[in-house]
Amino acid sequence: RHPTDMSPTDASACPHAAAARRRVADLARTVQPHPTAAEVAGVGEVYVYQESLKKCRDDLRAFIDEANCHPILLRLAWHDAGTFDNTIGKWPQCGGANGSIRFDVEMNHGANAGLKKALTYLEPFKERYPNLSWADLIQLAGATAVECAGGPKMYMRYGRVDATGPEECPKEGNLPDAEPPYHDGADPDASTHLRRIFYRMGFDDREIVALSGAHTIGRAFKERSGVSQFGYGEREATKFSGRGCPVAGGVSKQAGCPAAHVARADNKHGIGMPGGQPWTKSWLAFDNAYFKKEYTEDPELLWMSTDKALHTDPGFKPHFDLYASDEKAFHRDFAAAFVKLSECGARLRPINGIKINEDPPRRMVWRG
Repeated sequence: RHPTDMSPTDASACPHAAAARRRVADLARTVQPHPTAAEVAGVGEVYVYQESLKKCRDDLRAFIDEANCHPILLRLAWHDAGTFDNTIGKWPQCGGANGSIRFDVEMNHGANAGLKKALTYLEPFKERYPNLSWADLIQLAGATAVECAGGPKMYMRYGRVDATGPEECPKEGNLPDAEPPYHDGADPDASTHLRRIFYRMGFDDREIVALSGAHTIGRAFKERSGVSQFGYGEREATKFSGRGCPVAGGVSKQAGCPAAHVARADNKHGIGMPGGQPWTKSWLAFDNAYFKKEYTEDPELLWMSTDKALHTDPGFKPHFDLYASDEKAFHRDFAAAFVKLSECGARLRPINGIKINEDPPRRMVWRG
């Protein structure tokens, strides 16, 4: 008999009818409701935002290449996101990547000394791309800086909502101290301090070591952190952080010597502002040199107590040693940890975020 002539009992016993029901059910699962007008508008908004992110990233690449400002842009991104406290369930009071570092009350935290310069670098980009949030612009600049220095490409999500005023800034003291007393003396040693800071954000020992590898680029200045005796300018530079002639002692009148030290990953000359003390010789190259402890070869390289903890603490040391021997492992783990850091405390709109290199999803879920 034809299935349509069967009773419900007969049809349930018919394998053809059962297969038909399964096919109908499978088709039903693939059918999406017709999008609402608001959802169509939302997809268009995402596309425009994506295009702004792409253009801004291209402009940032050109600017970073000219200004050699990779480290300070990475530090700005790190310090905006690194205030996150996962014990606070309310946004934006929890801190994190919400752009609050642009307000003076937070910028004036001791750990942020010198970062006003990085914010000034980004102000023209914010004017050029006003639809981008400050939180997104800061994290985009940090990720782009790493890539321009030869580091890993990071598949970030964007759409961060900004904190709206200084009253929404986190309290001071959420970022790690470089030297004791740690946490005003509450943490007895560097390892305890690092774990208290990073565990609060949801990171484990491997991620702590990977993120600390950001010190493979950049310098410390006595005018900012106070952990270095080297400061601003050619006469305050190390042999690795000045523009001067190594034969003439790096004095200013010899600046621009073609034999000057090269710090960039592409072996081009250029360091930006001279001065300060780097952790590595090639401090504009995002490689694994930090884990090779180059400071043991030259006293003009920086090494702090928190750096030392990474290769003396038994929980940190295996990861430190791995990255010293395997740059790909460092790049892989840093990229994953940095993407995670960049979303700490972030409120994304739409809630699944926006990726630069992907087409907007057909249906978006929006949150205010």
